[in-house]
Amino acid sequence: MTADSAMSGVTFIPPGKLRCVITDRLRNDTPEENVRQRVARSLIDHYGYSPEDIAVEFTVHLGTSRRRVDLAVFPPDTDHKAENAIILVECKRESVGPTDENNGVEQLKSYMAACQNCRFGMWVGSELQVWERTVNPLGGYDNELATDIPRFGADAPIPPRFSDLVPAEDELVSVFRRCHNYIYGNQGLQREPAFHEFLKIIFCKVQDENDITRPLRFFIGNAERRSAIGQGRLRQSVEELLADVRSRYPYIFGDDATLDVANPVLAYIVGELQRFSLIQTKADAKGMAYEQLVGANLRGDRGEYFTPRTVCTMAAAMLLATFPQDQWLTIDVLDPAVGTGGFLVALMNVWHDHINGLERNRWGEDDRRVEDETQRRVHDIASTHLFGVDFNPVLVRAAQMNLVMHGDGSTNVYHANTLLPPGEWPEDEPNNVQRNVRMGGFDAILTNPPFGDKIQIDDPHILAQYSLTLGRSSVPPDQLFIERSLQLLRPGGRLAIVLPDSILTNPGLLEVRRWILNHARVIASIDLPVETFQPHTGTQTSVLLLQKKTDQEMAIELAAGRPYPYEVFMAMPRAVGHDRRGNPLYRRTPEGDLIETAEPHSVFRRNPDGNTVVETATRQRRIRHDELPDVARQFQQWVSVPERMRWLNG
Repeated sequence: MTADSAMSGVTFIPPGKLRCVITDRLRNDTPEENVRQRVARSLIDHYGYSPEDIAVEFTVHLGTSRRRVDLAVFPPDTDHKAENAIILVECKRESVGPTDENNGVEQLKSYMAACQNCRFGMWVGSELQVWERTVNPLGGYDNELATDIPRFGADAPIPPRFSDLVPAEDELVSVFRRCHNYIYGNQGLQREPAFHEFLKIIFCKVQDENDITRPLRFFIGNAERRSAIGQGRLRQSVEELLADVRSRYPYIFGDDATLDVANPVLAYIVGELQRFSLIQTKADAKGMAYEQLVGANLRGDRGEYFTPRTVCTMAAAMLLATFPQDQWLTIDVLDPAVGTGGFLVALMNVWHDHINGLERNRWGEDDRRVEDETQRRVHDIASTHLFGVDFNPVLVRAAQMNLVMHGDGSTNVYHANTLLPPGEWPEDEPNNVQRNVRMGGFDAILTNPPFGDKIQIDDPHILAQYSLTLGRSSVPPDQLFIERSLQLLRPGGRLAIVLPDSILTNPGLLEVRRWILNHARVIASIDLPVETFQPHTGTQTSVLLLQKKTDQEMAIELAAGRPYPYEVFMAMPRAVGHDRRGNPLYRRTPEGDLIETAEPHSVFRRNPDGNTVVETATRQRRIRHDELPDVARQFQQWVSVPERMRWLNG
């Protein structure tokens, strides 16, 4: 099959190639090319320029030599000549810095000088820099650092209205990474403090979007960025937003929370984020960007490995499928090793889709009303029925922030060691774990507990609570979390838990498996691909979906001398969406061609009269090679058989 063959919107790309969003031609799949394609898509989707007015690898003359600039933007209906170029863009791989001798911003400035009417230049690598060509008092030209290039129809960046903001998609990962690295590299902070400073600014951005009583304040223009007074005004605006954030989320940000970044650093971050609407960005895009950001700051030295979103989504969908749909929005759910909140966010996303369907039946084609009502109900349900606990205070805050970004439930995330005796859990507000997390108080638990031989629990005071210790003096925490999770469930409750395969296969752990079978039914066992947690750890893992037995059921089986026979759903997916190095894995034909499908998407443009219009276009998108959604769908069909639903729900 060739790249030009297409059927029902499907195209095939040969190995080592990707399709250019400007020319629709094939180009070599390199790190630099991927950066260029992301920027090119942003010029179309976010800035409103037409592909017909953008040239790829445009030739400029530097003296007697000819060079190629990655992207050049021209006014509509003009020839693509150097004297007509108004914006130039130079793209580098993310490891290249702006001061690089051969590939830094000086290269971009030389290209701008060769195009006499070029006013703006954008350099993208380890950070994003925009330069504006201005006339100096002597009649010559200077290149001055700017915040952003103008949108189509404007001469310079102007303060946006909410309708001007565009949802971020694939680009958000790169934007978040550049912002975090900029704070890390220019503020003198270590990675973890830089991470928290960036999250403060993100919260200010979201607060600005949510405040419908005032014009947007999260903005800095080109002239303001070059002015100490302008940067000071920006800081005042963002500090006002942070005060509102502290008031709204006192359990995340204390009264003493301040912006510990310099004004130029703040101006850079605001310039990167100001054109996007984070509250309108799809949950998947925000989740991926947040996952990348947190993962860069999570070392995994305590067995804490970020659970891939696709695993969280599969587990959440399977767990809910075991309950009748009329109970989905009323069950109490806990993650006792919540980490950054991935499982709870995944459950909220499943709720969101379910509620959206219900609201669609009520409001029909009124999209705004449907989404507003969906978000309101998700917020209320999550704030009432979602709970999380973690021993690591850094992860508790990360989980709270993650939940806020996805609709809330953040007030119910607490700091405690779940494995301690419940009487030793904190009871001081707002971290009153004893009052809000009760033994036998939950209908469902989703969790990926810390695992690994290097983090054994050997405190006799802790081990004395558990029968699964089986007389051992030290036990891995993942085994104790199995018993603690079942203790936290009501009889008949469900537990979806990620476990190392050693628990399921090691002959020395036969008694652990026997204990599990005596206290719970195995509803499903999913053998995850070896790449699931790579490149962080090669530990082979599975997802077990269990149902806690009642005391009566255990007594009957004990008297019978054997468990009651039942069916178990089992699956061995082969792909999880990324390879062993953590790089995205996409579906291909048997010949190795990359498969792309046509997908509608919205393009936001500002007309010359200043009004924002939304156009629908079609984009070719790669398909992740991830079989976990298929597993979830097959399980939903399997468990929906009336006899199985009656068996699970009495």
